[in-house]
Amino acid sequence: MTTTISIVTPVYNGERYLAQTIESVLSQNGNFYIEYIVIDDGSTDNSLEIIKKYNALIQDKSWPLNCLGISFNYKTGPNRGQANAYNTGFKMAKGDLLAWMNADDYYLPNTFSSIAKYYKEDPSVDFFYGDCLKVYEETTRREVLTKPNPNESLENLRTRGNSFDLCFFSKRIFEQVGPLDESLHYCIDLDFWFKVFAVGKIKYVPLTIAAFRIWGGSKTGSQQDKFTVERKLIFKKYGGNIIPPKKIYRLRKKIPGIDAFQQKFPGIYKAAKNIFWNFVNLFKYKN
Repeated sequence: MTTTISIVTPVYNGERYLAQTIESVLSQNGNFYIEYIVIDDGSTDNSLEIIKKYNALIQDKSWPLNCLGISFNYKTGPNRGQANAYNTGFKMAKGDLLAWMNADDYYLPNTFSSIAKYYKEDPSVDFFYGDCLKVYEETTRREVLTKPNPNESLENLRTRGNSFDLCFFSKRIFEQVGPLDESLHYCIDLDFWFKVFAVGKIKYVPLTIAAFRIWGGSKTGSQQDKFTVERKLIFKKYGGNIIPPKKIYRLRKKIPGIDAFQQKFPGIYKAAKNIFWNFVNLFKYKN
């Protein structure tokens, strides 16, 4: 079985990092096909010219091919929002596996070959997630490798939120639970994950999939208050915890000496943590 991996990148004035994003997709090497779809969402900067440059390189076969084949498609139009751009791209996609890659993030080498291997071993898997390298721009903190919970479940999403950021999913699961909710602008992915985890087969892969960039121009870096509003709406929709997990995690970071206590008394810490979460989990929205 030869796998085709379809990647959708929505772009709105993303010229700063777009070339790195595109090249991280096109340079993947291995025994698979790449379908790359870039949706320009009404950019007014140089984004469309960058997209056309790489499209030309693919069309005239100037780009060095490291996989079985690459198709590059792009579409441009008025600004309709990120979720609409995702849906537009996934409607065009023909691959077995789908993913989105935003215009300021990038894949790490050998990601596609590893995901294709896992998919070939078990094509019944609907959703793959893995580790993520978080890259912080314009701060003293530069890179942090985050490792998600390897046993994510729908109940974990409801109670503790998502521990992962990037993923691949089957075309069949997207057709089953999609499209993405275009009324959302910040937690589009979280809403989709809830729907997938309710019906799909999930697999964690011990692989650093990609780098997620946090900087002043990104939604994640500059509009956390709006994420909080939408996250609450989604938790209400799916019966999640009333006390926001993100608030608990932020509070934990402010408790002096808690990391030292965890290292010195891991058993006591684990027991106390379980008691705490069992209490928090008593308070849920009704869905």
